[in-house]
Amino acid sequence: MSSVMNLTPAQVAEGLRAGELTVAVIGCGVMGLPNACLIANAGARVIAVDSSPAVADSIRRARTHLPEPGLDALLRKEVRAKRLIASTDATEASRQADILNIAVSTVVDENRRPDYSWLRKAAEQVGKGIRPGTLVVSSSTVAPGLTEEIVGKSVEKLSGMRFRRELGLAFSPFRASAGSILRDMVTYPRVLGAIDERSLGLSAAFLETFAKGGVFRVRDIKTAELSKLLENTYRFVNVVLSGELAVLAERLGIDYDEAQRAATSQPFCHLLLPGIGAGGHIPKDQYLLTSAAEEYSTKLRLAQQASVANDRLVAHSVRLIVEASSATNRAVRRSRIAFLGVSFKPNVKELRGSRCVDVVKALRRRGADVIVYDPYFEAEELRAAGLEAAGKLERALEGANCVVIGVGHQEFRSLTLAFICGHCRRPAAIVDFGHIFSPADVEREGFVYRALGRGVWTR
Repeated sequence: MSSVMNLTPAQVAEGLRAGELTVAVIGCGVMGLPNACLIANAGARVIAVDSSPAVADSIRRARTHLPEPGLDALLRKEVRAKRLIASTDATEASRQADILNIAVSTVVDENRRPDYSWLRKAAEQVGKGIRPGTLVVSSSTVAPGLTEEIVGKSVEKLSGMRFRRELGLAFSPFRASAGSILRDMVTYPRVLGAIDERSLGLSAAFLETFAKGGVFRVRDIKTAELSKLLENTYRFVNVVLSGELAVLAERLGIDYDEAQRAATSQPFCHLLLPGIGAGGHIPKDQYLLTSAAEEYSTKLRLAQQASVANDRLVAHSVRLIVEASSATNRAVRRSRIAFLGVSFKPNVKELRGSRCVDVVKALRRRGADVIVYDPYFEAEELRAAGLEAAGKLERALEGANCVVIGVGHQEFRSLTLAFICGHCRRPAAIVDFGHIFSPADVEREGFVYRALGRGVWTR
C-alpha cells in the first residue's frame, strides 16, 4: 500500500481495518496500552512500544501490567490474533510504521514544574527511524505549542524531512479516567488539531476507526493542546472549590452533602461531593497550564490558589482525624487507626496521586499506628508502597479506636456499623471521607463521627 500521506481518508480507514497499515504506539502506560489494544481491535497491525523490557515482555505474554477493567481480556485477544506485538525499540518500530501514535506520559518534578524529557526522548527515537509519508499523531499532554516545538522540531532535525511535505503531524489528547479507560476512549469525542488540512483529515480517519464518539476538529494543534488543559483545570478547580465549601459547611454546622444536592438540583451548578482533595492526574495538568501561562507573563491566580487550597484540604482532613481520635480519649500518637481505601478515587486500583496516601503518611509522622486496607490491592502491594497494610478488613479493624474511610469503594457500601463495632476498641470514632454512613446513624451506634463538610456531629 502507498504511504499514508498519499492516501485518502477513506483509504486510511479501509487500510487500518483490513490490517494493511501498521500503527506504532510509543509508550504503553496507563493510556498508551489501552489505546494500542483498541487500535488493534479495529483491525490494524500494532507495534506496542515501551522502553521497559518488563512491560514489553508482559505484553508479549498477553498479560497486562495495568489494573484496568477489561484490558487484560482485550490484550490477550489482540496478542493471540497476532494483531499486536511488543517492542522496546521505538526507532525500529518507526521504520515499520505507517502511523506513529506518541503516548508517553508527561510528569511534573518535585517543584511541580513540567518535565517533558520522556516526550523529547520519544521524539528523538522516532526521528531516527521515521519513513517518508508517515503520519505522526501525538497524544502526550503538553502546554500549548510544545507538540510542534518538541516533536515537530526533533523529528525534522533527525529525519531530514519536513512536516507539511513528506510527513504529517497532529495532536489528539486522551480523554479517559482510570477504571473506565476503554469505555471512555471509545465513547468520548476525540479532540483533534493538525499542522495542515491533509494531516487533519487523515488523522480523523485514523481515530474514527476505533473512537466511536466522533472527532471534534479544531483549527490547529495549539488549540487541541489547550483544550485538554482547560478541561482538567476546570475539573481541578471544581473539586477544590467543592472541598473548601464543605469546610465552610462544617464551621456553620451544616451538612454539605444535603446543601450540595439542593444546589445541584438545577442544571447550572456542578459542585461535587468532596473527598480528600483532588488527586490522580488532574492536578498535573493544572501545573502544566500555569507554568505555560507564566512564560507568557500571565498569572492564572485562581488555578494557582486552587493548588494551595488542595494541599490545605489534605491538612484539614488530617486535623479531622486527629480531632476524632482525641474525642475517643486517645491522643493520635497513641491511636490505632484503620484506614479503609487508599486509591485516588473510588473503585479503581491506582495509588498515583492519591491524597489518601498523603494523609496516612502525615498521621504516621504524628506517631499514629495506621493499618491500611484496600480491597483493590494485595497487602504486599501496599507494603511495597511504604504502607502498613492488612490483607483482610477484619484485621485492619481489630483494636482500632478510629476508623477512617478514605475513599468510598463499592465494597465499603455494604459495611454495617455493627460489623465495625464488633472489631473496634470502644470508644471509637468513624471519619467518613467516602460518604458511606449517615452522621445520625453513626452517633446512634455510639461512635464519634467526623467527615469533610458534614458539620452536624454532636460529640
